[in-house]
Amino acid sequence: MVTFDTENIKKLKEQDQNAFNQFYLQTVDMFFRYINAHYFISKQDAEDIISDFYVKFREGVKSYKEGQSFTAYFRTIFKNTLKDFFKKNSDTPFTDLQTDDEWEHFEDTLIDNMDLTKLLENDYKFDHIKQAMKQLDDISKDMIYFKFIEEKTLEEICLITWATNEMVRQRISRAIKQLKQLLETLH
Repeated sequence: MVTFDTENIKKLKEQDQNAFNQFYLQTVDMFFRYINAHYFISKQDAEDIISDFYVKFREGVKSYKEGQSFTAYFRTIFKNTLKDFFKKNSDTPFTDLQTDDEWEHFEDTLIDNMDLTKLLENDYKFDHIKQAMKQLDDISKDMIYFKFIEEKTLEEICLITWATNEMVRQRISRAIKQLKQLLETLH
């Protein structure tokens, strides 16, 4: 997990070039992995999005308030940059980040451990996984990315998404369930 100490954050707020270089080096790969795992857009588009993010971040960090989660702060700027890109390029869909069934009962979305074990034991081709991931909603893509690609803990995901433990568990379970259903239809 990428972490930043208060001294580096202070330097970023003061527009220190070395602090921005360090921030860039610590985050650029993470942003490329996120885009590649979620959107399957061209490399040029991904580079444009990330470039726009750093421009917006450099200006926006001046208004960062201590006490906020810094990771959540810059991820919010990143998500907003993604939304802006998809608004400009209306031929590329971007769904709302909130779902109507957000308050669905947690127990109703759980899959049992046997289902998960069977899912993970299947030998899916990368193309099938990529195709199934494209069909997931953005929340589900985020949950799978945070949990299985970045290997974040439940608490870390809660901080990033500003959601409760129960909501994150529900979202992860729902995402796995959706991915399983999609992969079964493609297999």
